[in-house]
Amino acid sequence: MVGWNMNCKWMNKTLLALSVQMAIGVAYAAEEPALGEYEVVDRQETEVDSTASQPANTQTVATVSAEEESALGEYEAVDEQADEATALASVDSSTTAQSQPVDAHTQASSALQQQEGDASKEANLQEVFTSNERQYSLIKKGDISSYYDIDYTYYRDTQIDAEMANGQLYQLRVQENAAHSITNTFTAQYGILDNLTFTASVPLVAKTDLLKDASTAGLGDISFGARWEPFPLKAGRLPLILFGNVSTKTGDSPYEVNATDDLATGKGYYSAGIGASTRKYIDPVVLFASVSANYGFKETGLNQRRGTRVIDEFEPGISGGFALGFAYSFNYDVSMTMSYQQSFNTGSQFTYTSGESYSPADQTSSTLAISLGVRVSPETIVNGTVGIGLTEDAPDVSLGLSFPLDILGFGKKLR
Repeated sequence: MVGWNMNCKWMNKTLLALSVQMAIGVAYAAEEPALGEYEVVDRQETEVDSTASQPANTQTVATVSAEEESALGEYEAVDEQADEATALASVDSSTTAQSQPVDAHTQASSALQQQEGDASKEANLQEVFTSNERQYSLIKKGDISSYYDIDYTYYRDTQIDAEMANGQLYQLRVQENAAHSITNTFTAQYGILDNLTFTASVPLVAKTDLLKDASTAGLGDISFGARWEPFPLKAGRLPLILFGNVSTKTGDSPYEVNATDDLATGKGYYSAGIGASTRKYIDPVVLFASVSANYGFKETGLNQRRGTRVIDEFEPGISGGFALGFAYSFNYDVSMTMSYQQSFNTGSQFTYTSGESYSPADQTSSTLAISLGVRVSPETIVNGTVGIGLTEDAPDVSLGLSFPLDILGFGKKLR
């Protein structure tokens, strides 16, 4: 019994101890979260420390990597510079490629403008040139143009009047002569075809002779002409214009008036002539040249007294000549033309009622002419000419003025 009691007490003590241990264990277990939280804080601080240490390490690594990349960066910078240079080159090439068409277009436009400018300059120069030298131009089919020309000439000559018979000199007289002549010419042109132009000229002549102390005025010799261009204009080929004219004897004939006291306004015979002209534009001038020949028809039944004899027939013979020169344009409004003209006459013969004949010496006449053309309006060009005689048979001085007539629709319409 006593043993059972002791065992019970022991068991109770054991249970009590277990209970106390369990209670302490439970209490300890209840306090663990707080401790766990402390440990979490410690762990967070450790993580913060580790995180703080990581930027340092990262900075260190970044520094090292930056240093390592600096070396690589230098090469990469070279590559980037090369890439940038390549990119710039490509941009420049593309810009150049884009600008090249623009430049080409600009150059083409400039060239076209220059060609147009050259063409307009050539057209202007040829217009001014042909307004004065009309035998070098044509007008279009159906067009009409008219001109007025006024020319003044002055002759001064020494005349020797001598008469011989049977080898003896019966009369010798030296006379100083001076003659003034003013010719007003109205010319009309009509384009029959684009390459064929018809012309007609009506002159009004006034003359004064100081030696004879005589003067006269009247109608001169009306003439008709035509200009024909047989070949169309073609690059590299000089233009060729053929011309012909027929001159009447509507003026007073020098072989029918009183040779001692009267003056004539015409040449006294019919004539016909042909010729050819050409021109060449070489910036900034126009070169031109022409050649012509005329034949005078024989006049009979004249009955004009010359001294002791009477002229019955007159054979004019053949005359011809050539001209060459150039025209230069200073600007759109002013141009200058210089030309040299030379003509000759040969084969003339007088036949008297007595059956005698006389052949005068061949004549040669040379003139240097300078013409100034001024555009006074877009459609009107006035030309003034000064001529200087270079031989005895040429006029000593000649002056001329020419301009178109813009009346009754007769406007200047040159090709």
